[in-house]
Order: sequence, then structure tokens, then C-alpha cells
Amino acid sequence: MSSNKMLKLNSKELLAIVTGGFAVFAMFFGAGNLVFPLLAGKNATSAFLPAFAGLTLTGILVPFLGLVGILLYNGNYQNFFERFGKVTAFTLIFLMLLLLGPFGALPRCITVAFGSFSILAPHFHLSGFSFVMSCIVFLLCINQNQVIPLLGAILAPAKILSVGFILIFGLLYAQSPALSLLSPVDVFQDGSFKGYQMMDLIASFFFATVVARHFKLKFSKDEEDNTLSFNLSLYAILLGSSLLLIVYLALVYLGATFAEALSQHAPEQFLSIIAYLTLGNFGGRIVTIAIILSCLTTVVALTTVFTDYLYEQIFKNTLPRFICLFMTVLTTFLMSNLGFNGIVAFLAPILYYLYPLLILLTMINLVSWVWKRRKVEKSQLS
Repeated sequence: MSSNKMLKLNSKELLAIVTGGFAVFAMFFGAGNLVFPLLAGKNATSAFLPAFAGLTLTGILVPFLGLVGILLYNGNYQNFFERFGKVTAFTLIFLMLLLLGPFGALPRCITVAFGSFSILAPHFHLSGFSFVMSCIVFLLCINQNQVIPLLGAILAPAKILSVGFILIFGLLYAQSPALSLLSPVDVFQDGSFKGYQMMDLIASFFFATVVARHFKLKFSKDEEDNTLSFNLSLYAILLGSSLLLIVYLALVYLGATFAEALSQHAPEQFLSIIAYLTLGNFGGRIVTIAIILSCLTTVVALTTVFTDYLYEQIFKNTLPRFICLFMTVLTTFLMSNLGFNGIVAFLAPILYYLYPLLILLTMINLVSWVWKRRKVEKSQLS
């Protein structure tokens, strides 16, 4: 497709890019993304820009490469990883889904929701909250119907609006950050590792499949239209990544400016604390409830994804789906009782070694695709 044609987008295509970009933002902006930018800013104080640079590298640029990599392989993460062998592909995919599912992102979402809830009900225990949350998730996921789209349509805008209010009012009340005692290099490294812990590279491999399928269904009718759907997918990803970049900068800055107040609370409570400080008790409660409900939406979505993977890929439809769901919810409940810091401590060494490997595999696949593409073009010219 020529550059002139790429610039001439009709209203339908522009609308698809905008909605796709917001969808990318909503998919990535989960529980960890509410916490780790604030934590990076809190640790950095006045050196928040190097922290933001590190977070941008591992939390935006690297996941962007993962998204593009899957798009180049026709939106199929199976093809992307099977270049390294079927056993390697199965092992990596299963491990990544475990981390996105009951051994990582799922219980972490519950603990972030509890962090907000504990401000409303400080005497309520994590185990009781996790049990109630797990029962609700089980009931919502037991029937494969319209629950997830309905929840997403209502709660994704609520999450975006509530976070938007916090950012706007937080920036209005923000003061100059305290002087940092850390070097820019140390702060950059801390921000980079906070980007690892958001696990967005892992998520990008699976989210890219959703984005690619969406644009292919709407715009691909023949081989030429595949180029159009690829470009529209890429524009949507660029828009979503740009929105994340803006929000992360604001969150890192808020973490730096409210560092003293946040130091007295657990990381999973940070956003709610800023909401109370800037919006008052009533506004703080409303935003806190929105955070809890948005975490519930993420938990329901990830629980469904992992349950379907167990049912279809691991047990090959031989085990009833509700048993796969029960196993997923039970494991999530048990892991959530480790608390936010316990889950972070469990994930940290795994992500420390896994993330560089995934980055390397992504770069190898990208370079391999470009090399093969150039080889084909040279053969066509000769």
C-alpha cells in the first residue's frame, strides 16, 4: 500500500482506529497498570523522568514490539512461537497463561480490588474478600453468555472516567516532588523492572490476536485487504500505546508528588488514597467502587480465557468446563491470600528471567520476518 493511500482513510476506517485504540488501552490498563507506575514515581520522587523512561521501555515499547510481532505472523501467537519448536511453544504459552491467570495477574487483580475495598471497610480480611470475589467470578463465568461484553461495555468506560478524574484533580493539587536520593541510573532500572511486573509483553501476545482478528473480520476480503487490516491494526496499536504513555507519565508524576502520603499505605491502595486526597470522601468512595468493579471485569475476562485454555487445549474437552473453571477460581483464591506484596515477590524472580527471554524471542522473530521479506522482494526483482 502506498503512503498516499495510507493517509487517505475514510470515516469508517478512522472510527475503527479510534475504537480499536481505546480497546487496546482498555485491555492493557489492568490492575498492575494502576499500581506500578505510581510505585515507580513514589520511589523516584524528583527523579521521576528517568523512572518514566525505564517504565516506557519495558511497559510500552517492548509490548508494542510484541503486538507488532504477532501481527506480522498473521495475528497468530501459535505460529509466532512455533518457530522455536512445538514443545517450546507449548511450554512458553502455558507458562505465560499461568502467569496471566491463577498464578499472577488474576489474584493480583483481587488484591488490588481489596486494597481499595479495605479503605471503605478497614476491618474486613483479605481472605473473606477473596472468597466472596471468587464466588462472584465463578457465578459470572459458569455460563458462556453475554456477561463479559456487558461488563466491559459498562465498566471499561467507568474505569477510564474514574482514572481520568483522579489524574486531572491529582495534577491540579500536585506539588513539587521531594528531592531524590537515588541516582538516575538506579531510578531508571527500578522503573524498568516495574514495567516488567506489569506483564504487558506477555499480555501483548494474546491481545494482538484479538486486535488482528477484529480488523480482519471488518476489512479483509482478499489479499490486498490484508494489508489494509494490518495497517489499521498498527494505527490502533499506536493510538492505544500513546494513550498509555500519557496516562503512565501522569501516574508516575502523581506517585512522585504524593510520595510522602503514599508511603504510609500499601501499593494496592495508592490510587484510592490519591482519589480521597483530591476528590474528598464522597468522590473517593465513588472512584474506589469503580476501581473494584473494573478489577472484577478484568478478573472475569482472564478467568474465562484461562478456563477455556484448560478445557480446550490441556484437557481436550474431556473434563467438564465447570470443573476447569472451579480449578481456576480455587487456585486464584489460594494465591490471592498471599497478598499483593506476596504475589509480587512470587512473580519477581520468574519475570526477571522470563522477560529477557521473551524480548529476545520477539526480536529474533521480527528480524527473521524482515530478512525473509527482503529476500522475497529481491527474488521478485531478479
